[in-house]
Amino acid sequence: MVQTSLKTSDTVKLLADESLARIRQHPFITAATEGRLTRQQIKRWLFCAGRESRIFPSVVKNMVARCSQEHKEIAAILAKNLNDELGNGDAQEAHFQHYLKLLSEMGIPYKEFSSYCEKEGIKLALSLALNVSSQENTATSLGYLLVNEGMTPITYAAVGQALREHYKFSEIPFLGVHVDIDTKHVAALYTAVDRLDERDLDHVVYGIGLGERGMLILLDEAYGVFEHQKSESRIN
Repeated sequence: MVQTSLKTSDTVKLLADESLARIRQHPFITAATEGRLTRQQIKRWLFCAGRESRIFPSVVKNMVARCSQEHKEIAAILAKNLNDELGNGDAQEAHFQHYLKLLSEMGIPYKEFSSYCEKEGIKLALSLALNVSSQENTATSLGYLLVNEGMTPITYAAVGQALREHYKFSEIPFLGVHVDIDTKHVAALYTAVDRLDERDLDHVVYGIGLGERGMLILLDEAYGVFEHQKSESRIN
């Protein structure tokens, strides 16, 4: 066990930042920032990220429900996060609805979103998120969220640039609003980490690793890694 104080969150922040730096080097992100993404890759990201957004309230609800009595302050922080995700009482402002509005503005019908054939990447990312949030260790879940929400400025900046190039959007308010909200969420999550015992450090670090894996494999699918093997050629 690493013996250190979590009060400053320095160790956790360093490890989370290192994780986010690796995500920043993913080929999907670099292709987006260099103007090399195709429309199909952009759409796949929206289909995958939209699905992740759709289940995210359930992820946070699971975490709140599993906070022990000694973690009441953490539960309150997560509950505020959940309210933001659900639009703070306005269902039309729920974050998932913003994905659907953006798809509509891009001329992509909801039927195309709903009928998207999910590959192994997004399936694993969703399963991982729900399972991490359903296990009992709050520290692991917080580590996962630090990466999940910490990567929003990275992916949204990259996708925003690609959208402006391919779809000629002058402004994309949805992306900017979510970056601002998730930046506040991450700051609140570090406050939550400060409420943990120093013995929880290893669990937070484990959660950071889980978050990185889940987010990278979502980007793998968006990039097109799972598009090449036909179902009939799968190895038995």
